Amino acid sequence: MAESVNDFIAGWVGGAAGILVGSPLDVLKARLQAPRQHHQLQQQQSVGAWHTLTQMVRIEGVGSLFKGVLAPVMGLAGLNAILFVSYGGLLRAFNSDTNQTPSLGQVYLAGCGAGMACFLFSTPTDLIKIQAQMSRINKTSMEVVKEIFHRSGFRGGWSTLMRDAPSYGVYFWAYEGMKRMLVDPSNPSAAWPLLLAGGMAGTLSWASIYPLDVIKSRLQMQQPSPLPGATTPLLTALDRPYTSIRDCVVRSYRAEGVGVFFRGLVPTVLRGFPVNAVTFWMYEWVMAWLSTHRLASLQA
Repeated sequence: MAESVNDFIAGWVGGAAGILVGSPLDVLKARLQAPRQHHQLQQQQSVGAWHTLTQMVRIEGVGSLFKGVLAPVMGLAGLNAILFVSYGGLLRAFNSDTNQTPSLGQVYLAGCGAGMACFLFSTPTDLIKIQAQMSRINKTSMEVVKEIFHRSGFRGGWSTLMRDAPSYGVYFWAYEGMKRMLVDPSNPSAAWPLLLAGGMAGTLSWASIYPLDVIKSRLQMQQPSPLPGATTPLLTALDRPYTSIRDCVVRSYRAEGVGVFFRGLVPTVLRGFPVNAVTFWMYEWVMAWLSTHRLASLQA
């Protein structure tokens, strides 16, 4: 029980720290993943990362780089806590009859299982975040939640599950594998191996499932119909909303080519390194502090 509590606390702190570090590039990722008709300057043929970033800051201000950050700090940081609790619990279940170090195959399966455990939580949190990020006007997270409920409720569950299960498998597999190679047993708290392992885990995890994330984001950012009496919806309504994951894939490909499934990959991969480096480093630091504090309490 104590181990699960420690996993929860350390996972939440690590998740919150990583979200704050990566918010600007996360907003940029969402803007780049949007269908072309959602970009504000439709006459522009190029909507590259730098152009989108400078337009955001010029038109919407520096605060636009942190749009939707409250929802993930409160939600995704909590999701991160659940993720680490689930992961740790599954690993302990795999090795309940032995004290051996888990194999990397077991680490991958535990990561997949943890991703499946989290998708019910990550689906609404991601939806609120994406809707806030895509808004051209400043709105609180609660205002976005009210609009979502009035329009069509939460959606994107299956696409989120398809993304999260394999990505978290890769996430923990890469982190644990690199940690075993880099960490010196005589100095397990050294920062740079944990930062490097965490950063590479985040980068590889995102790269492995990025097209699935584009599909999930497109399904969640569309607005089937505006609120009654609303004059400025979050996004211009699609000519015809996507009816399924397959419909989103086919229509996105036909309209914009295969490159659409990799749009925004560069800022996402760049964001993945510092965010997850900080997340894992903070997780390990808090876990070590909690373990030391508990040991001191028992000895007192």
